[in-house]
Amino acid sequence: MTASPDDSAAAGGHTGWLPPVLPADVIEARGDHLVDVAALGARGVVEVHTAEHGILAVGMTPQGVPFAVGDVCRHQFARLGRGRVTDDGCLECPWHRAHFDVEDGTMRSGPKGLLFGIAPYSKAVRAVANRFTLSTHPVEVVDGAIRLTSGS
Repeated sequence: MTASPDDSAAAGGHTGWLPPVLPADVIEARGDHLVDVAALGARGVVEVHTAEHGILAVGMTPQGVPFAVGDVCRHQFARLGRGRVTDDGCLECPWHRAHFDVEDGTMRSGPKGLLFGIAPYSKAVRAVANRFTLSTHPVEVVDGAIRLTSGS
Protein backbone atom coordinates (compact mmCIF):
# COMPACT_ATOMS: atom_id res chain seq x y z
CA MET A 1 0.00 0.00 0.00
CA THR A 2 1.20 3.50 -0.62
CA ALA A 3 2.08 5.93 2.12
CA SER A 4 0.29 9.21 2.61
CA PRO A 5 2.45 12.24 1.74
CA ASP A 6 2.46 13.30 5.41
CA ASP A 7 3.25 9.82 6.75
CA SER A 8 6.81 10.31 8.05
CA ALA A 9 7.01 6.84 9.59
CA ALA A 10 6.06 5.13 6.33
CA ALA A 11 8.57 7.31 4.50
CA GLY A 12 11.31 6.03 6.81
CA GLY A 13 11.17 9.03 9.13
CA HIS A 14 12.09 8.74 12.78
CA THR A 15 9.53 7.20 15.10
CA GLY A 16 8.19 9.40 17.85
CA TRP A 17 8.33 9.22 21.60
CA LEU A 18 4.56 9.65 21.79
CA PRO A 19 1.88 7.55 20.08
CA PRO A 20 0.96 8.75 16.59
CA VAL A 21 -2.05 10.97 16.21
CA LEU A 22 -3.87 9.61 13.17
CA PRO A 23 -7.52 9.56 12.18
CA ALA A 24 -9.47 7.36 14.56
CA ASP A 25 -12.77 6.93 12.78
CA VAL A 26 -13.70 3.46 13.98
CA ILE A 27 -16.17 1.79 11.63
CA GLU A 28 -19.11 -0.02 13.18
CA ALA A 29 -19.58 -3.56 11.81
CA ARG A 30 -23.02 -4.55 10.58
CA GLY A 31 -23.31 -8.18 11.63
CA ASP A 32 -20.67 -10.15 9.71
CA HIS A 33 -20.12 -7.22 7.31
CA LEU A 34 -16.94 -5.51 8.52
CA VAL A 35 -16.03 -2.97 5.83
CA ASP A 36 -16.30 -2.36 2.10
CA VAL A 37 -12.96 -2.96 0.38
CA ALA A 38 -13.28 0.46 -1.28
CA ALA A 39 -13.25 2.10 2.18
CA LEU A 40 -9.78 0.79 3.10
CA GLY A 41 -7.95 3.76 1.58
CA ALA A 42 -4.24 4.09 0.85
CA ARG A 43 -3.14 2.50 4.16
CA GLY A 44 -5.05 -0.71 3.38
CA VAL A 45 -6.37 -1.11 6.94
CA VAL A 46 -9.05 0.41 9.17
CA GLU A 47 -10.39 -0.08 12.67
CA VAL A 48 -13.73 -1.88 12.89
CA HIS A 49 -15.78 -2.32 16.06
CA THR A 50 -17.57 -5.67 16.29
CA ALA A 51 -20.04 -6.75 18.96
CA GLU A 52 -18.33 -10.11 19.47
CA HIS A 53 -14.61 -9.34 19.08
CA GLY A 54 -14.27 -5.67 20.05
CA ILE A 55 -12.13 -3.47 17.80
CA LEU A 56 -10.26 -5.27 15.00
CA ALA A 57 -7.72 -4.10 12.44
CA VAL A 58 -9.34 -5.09 9.14
CA GLY A 59 -7.70 -4.79 5.76
CA MET A 60 -6.36 -6.38 2.63
CA THR A 61 -2.81 -7.23 1.59
CA PRO A 62 -1.43 -6.09 -1.79
CA GLN A 63 -1.73 -9.75 -2.79
CA GLY A 64 -5.52 -9.51 -2.34
CA VAL A 65 -5.77 -11.45 0.94
CA PRO A 66 -8.31 -9.98 3.39
CA PHE A 67 -7.60 -10.09 7.12
CA ALA A 68 -9.02 -9.22 10.52
CA VAL A 69 -6.68 -9.22 13.52
CA GLY A 70 -6.55 -7.83 17.04
CA ASP A 71 -6.04 -4.06 16.98
CA VAL A 72 -3.43 -3.64 19.74
CA CYS A 73 0.34 -3.78 19.13
CA ARG A 74 2.13 -6.12 21.52
CA HIS A 75 5.03 -3.68 21.96
CA GLN A 76 3.53 -0.50 23.43
CA PHE A 77 -0.16 -0.96 22.69
CA ALA A 78 -0.60 1.34 19.68
CA ARG A 79 -3.72 0.81 17.57
CA LEU A 80 -2.72 -1.30 14.55
CA GLY A 81 -5.76 -0.27 12.52
CA ARG A 82 -4.15 3.17 12.36
CA GLY A 83 -1.02 1.71 10.78
CA ARG A 84 -0.60 0.49 7.22
CA VAL A 85 -0.23 -2.68 5.18
CA THR A 86 3.28 -3.11 3.78
CA ASP A 87 4.16 -4.24 0.26
CA ASP A 88 4.98 -7.71 1.61
CA GLY A 89 1.54 -8.02 3.24
CA CYS A 90 2.45 -7.34 6.88
CA LEU A 91 0.53 -4.98 9.14
CA GLU A 92 2.85 -2.19 10.30
CA CYS A 93 2.38 -0.54 13.68
CA PRO A 94 2.06 3.24 13.30
CA TRP A 95 4.27 3.98 16.31
CA HIS A 96 7.52 1.97 16.16
CA ARG A 97 6.93 0.16 12.84
CA ALA A 98 6.81 -3.41 14.13
CA HIS A 99 5.54 -5.72 11.36
CA PHE A 100 2.88 -8.34 12.09
CA ASP A 101 1.99 -11.37 9.98
CA VAL A 102 -1.75 -11.05 9.37
CA GLU A 103 -2.19 -14.80 8.88
CA ASP A 104 -0.89 -15.99 12.25
CA GLY A 105 -0.60 -12.78 14.32
CA THR A 106 3.14 -13.04 14.97
CA MET A 107 5.52 -10.07 15.06
CA ARG A 108 7.92 -10.55 12.15
CA SER A 109 10.22 -7.55 12.61
CA GLY A 110 10.77 -4.44 14.70
CA PRO A 111 10.09 -2.53 16.75
CA LYS A 112 12.20 0.32 15.34
CA GLY A 113 13.18 3.70 16.71
CA LEU A 114 15.94 5.37 18.68
CA LEU A 115 16.06 2.76 21.48
CA PHE A 116 13.92 0.10 19.89
CA GLY A 117 16.20 -0.40 16.87
CA ILE A 118 18.83 -2.06 19.09
CA ALA A 119 18.90 -5.69 17.94
CA PRO A 120 18.86 -7.42 21.37
CA TYR A 121 15.97 -5.25 22.57
CA SER A 122 13.93 -5.80 19.40
CA LYS A 123 14.58 -9.55 19.55
CA ALA A 124 13.40 -9.67 23.19
CA VAL A 125 10.24 -7.70 22.35
CA ARG A 126 9.46 -10.09 19.46
CA ALA A 127 9.98 -13.11 21.74
CA VAL A 128 7.45 -11.77 24.24
CA ALA A 129 5.05 -10.57 21.53
CA ASN A 130 5.07 -13.96 19.87
CA ARG A 131 3.98 -15.64 23.10
CA PHE A 132 0.90 -13.40 22.93
CA THR A 133 0.16 -13.18 19.20
CA LEU A 134 -2.56 -11.01 17.71
CA SER A 135 -5.94 -12.69 17.53
CA THR A 136 -6.83 -13.64 13.96
CA HIS A 137 -10.34 -14.00 12.61
CA PRO A 138 -11.34 -15.79 9.38
CA VAL A 139 -12.72 -13.43 6.76
CA GLU A 140 -13.63 -13.44 3.09
CA VAL A 141 -14.55 -10.91 0.44
CA VAL A 142 -18.19 -11.12 -0.61
CA ASP A 143 -19.74 -8.57 -2.98
CA GLY A 144 -16.90 -6.09 -2.44
CA ALA A 145 -16.97 -6.28 1.36
CA ILE A 146 -14.76 -7.97 3.94
CA ARG A 147 -16.97 -10.22 6.05
CA LEU A 148 -16.38 -12.53 9.00
CA THR A 149 -16.87 -16.12 7.94
CA SER A 150 -19.15 -18.46 9.84
CA GLY A 151 -17.55 -19.99 12.89
CA SER A 152 -15.45 -16.93 13.65
